[in-house]
Amino acid sequence: MPEYIDLHTHTNASDGTLSPAELVQLAKKSGLAAVAVTDHDTMDGVEEAAQTAFNLNIRFIPGVEMGAVYKEKEIHLLGYLLKTPAASISNSVNPIKDIINLPTAGIYNDLYEFAHNRDLRNDEILKRLAADNIILDKKELYFDNPKTQITRAHFARLMIKKGYVKDIKQAFSSYLVYNGKYIPPKTTDVAKVMNFFNKYNFFTSLAHPIQYNFSNKELEQLILYLKNLGLSGIEVHHSSHNLADIMKLKKYALKYRLYPTGGSDFHGENKPDIMIGKGYGGLKIPISVLYDMEKSYTI
Repeated sequence: MPEYIDLHTHTNASDGTLSPAELVQLAKKSGLAAVAVTDHDTMDGVEEAAQTAFNLNIRFIPGVEMGAVYKEKEIHLLGYLLKTPAASISNSVNPIKDIINLPTAGIYNDLYEFAHNRDLRNDEILKRLAADNIILDKKELYFDNPKTQITRAHFARLMIKKGYVKDIKQAFSSYLVYNGKYIPPKTTDVAKVMNFFNKYNFFTSLAHPIQYNFSNKELEQLILYLKNLGLSGIEVHHSSHNLADIMKLKKYALKYRLYPTGGSDFHGENKPDIMIGKGYGGLKIPISVLYDMEKSYTI
């Protein structure tokens, strides 16, 4: 039987609604052969997910999704800590580390700086909303996880709870538009994020390239720029991509010698129409995608 994977998911460590353990359990129940957790600017959910995956005998890949500025526009980059295909369990004290490339202390420390910048941005969002009498308590934004990285989805959920908007769609379209009145632009440069990924030997991929609404020429310029900074792949398979998008991105991947990656961008109830591993229903990412990524990682 064909085996399928999902390399783009979010837990309640950022803007998903499932705990890391619950997400891995769902991946296993859904019949996936492998899953990655790629929360925003944090890997705090990775070790819980890794332990659960180890117990359930499902492949797990630690990951992170980072936002950065490219030509005054926010783009997202995915980073994965892969293992060689030959990795196996030994008689070590912690066999999980033999098969899963867990984040180091250095990675966590560097991510803290990125998270701090996100926190300052969130404070500014609170001020801008308050100026228009939309009063939100920062403590309530954390919901059920006091260590979560607060994102726009957290603002949306709390605005619904407080009655300022009726649903997530209204929250995003009326208040939480990137670089809009209430959302200040990010200041973290793409090169800084790529330097972080390269420092720790992440496999890197450009997330959901179609969502940035670049022209074909602009998108190719972005891909080439990132390639020169060490980009490893392009997220060819994504819930928002149609067949034409997939074919175009496959062409770019081949042209620039980059590896296709893919994932649903699952967020649980924050994006209830997106199913883990299946997207809106038709997404199928074969495990061969992961095998190719791992082979490139060992070269």
